[in-house]
Formats: sequence, structure tokens, C-alpha cells
Amino acid sequence: MKTFKRLTASDFPGVDPKKFGEWKQAVMTTRGIIYTVLVVYLILNIKSYGATGNVLFDTPMVILIGLLLIGQQTSYATNRQMIYVILSLCILIIFNIILFFKTGSYIGESLIVVIVFFWLINKNRKNNQLAMELGIDSAAIKRASSQ
Repeated sequence: MKTFKRLTASDFPGVDPKKFGEWKQAVMTTRGIIYTVLVVYLILNIKSYGATGNVLFDTPMVILIGLLLIGQQTSYATNRQMIYVILSLCILIIFNIILFFKTGSYIGESLIVVIVFFWLINKNRKNNQLAMELGIDSAAIKRASSQ
């Protein structure tokens, strides 16, 4: 079974190798940004915990959103997965609004991550649009990976 990194244009008959390379590079870059965002968020979260002594209760939600985005980039799961990401981001925003009204403070790390995740969703949409122009869908990727 091939990993995404090992897929080539020859695995997809009729695909322009140059455009395939651009698409694959865009997907790999987006995946790297997602990992970076999660690591930076966790570092900021640990720093906030050390400074205030309070655990940020939204951390599991942020990690879930990151994993859903990584899963979308890795396996090109169903379109529903992006709906789950958007719903999770909405829950995170509502959590921050409730927290602000209850305590008068907000979680800056979470708000930054929400903005970055929405930007990544837009990047993901562009990557998927390029894949569709190439004629690559999740079934084609699964078929090529299983060879």
C-alpha cells in the first residue's frame, strides 16, 4: 500500500504530471501547516497554563479539529468531514463567547487557532478544486494507494 507521499502522476492515467506535482505539493504544504499550528497551539497552551495555572478546556476540541483536518488531507475522506470541522469550529467559537461572558476574559490562543483553521479550510477547498480539475477524487486516490 502506497502512502500519499509516494503517489505519482503515473498512478493516475491521463493526469498532467506538472499539475499533479503542484497539487501534491499544495496538499503536503497544507498538511505541514496543520501540524505546525497544532504544535504552536500546544506550546502556547502550556505557556498559558504555566503563567495562569488554568487549564484551557478547549484543548481537546482544537486537537479534534486539527485531527479532522489532517484526516482530510491524508485520506481524502468524505465531504462530511469538512462539515464536522466547521461544526467543531462553531462550537469552539460559542465556547469562547460563553467563557467571555462568564469570566470577562477570552482564550487568545483559541481565537487565533480558529482564524488559522478557517484559512486552512479555504486552502483545503482550493486543493480539492485543483484535484477535481485533474480528475482525481477520493476513490482514485484509494485505488492508486492500494496498488
